[in-house]
Amino acid sequence: MMHAARIPILLAMPLLVCGCSQSTPRTDAGLPDQRPGDFVLGLVVFGGDEEDPAATRSARYIIEPGGVLRASFGDGSDGLTYPPITREIDEATLDTIWAMISDLGVDSEPWRVIRAPEFFHTEAGSVQGYLLEIRADVRYASWATPIGTGSARELAEQLASLAWAKD
Repeated sequence: MMHAARIPILLAMPLLVCGCSQSTPRTDAGLPDQRPGDFVLGLVVFGGDEEDPAATRSARYIIEPGGVLRASFGDGSDGLTYPPITREIDEATLDTIWAMISDLGVDSEPWRVIRAPEFFHTEAGSVQGYLLEIRADVRYASWATPIGTGSARELAEQLASLAWAKD
């Protein structure tokens, strides 16, 4: 009896996964004015290779609560990558990054809400872009934008600089 109940659920899983990976326009970022203590940032750059500028080179950055910066570069640096620790960031720099995030404009085009960032990816040779994930005040949200979005590029430049990545 229990196995019969599992079959419809298992059959529906691909539909749920496909439906969760869609994006929708963002209407309200809902970020607090001040950087919360549980602030976590994830930025994936779906970009080019080592010859590209650091801000558009494939990379994955994570800032954990307390200011631990993790970074990885190159192929395979996607939303499922958990990079090694690169350095610790001081409070003033964390506040600067928070201010940059607050000014990104994720509540308007060309930013899109991503409901399931673990399934978000770009295929090799396709459109390049950024995947941004933020946790703040126990809330979590993620967005994507094309590689040409200036505010996302500035954030990526800042994170690349903090991770000692050079152009």
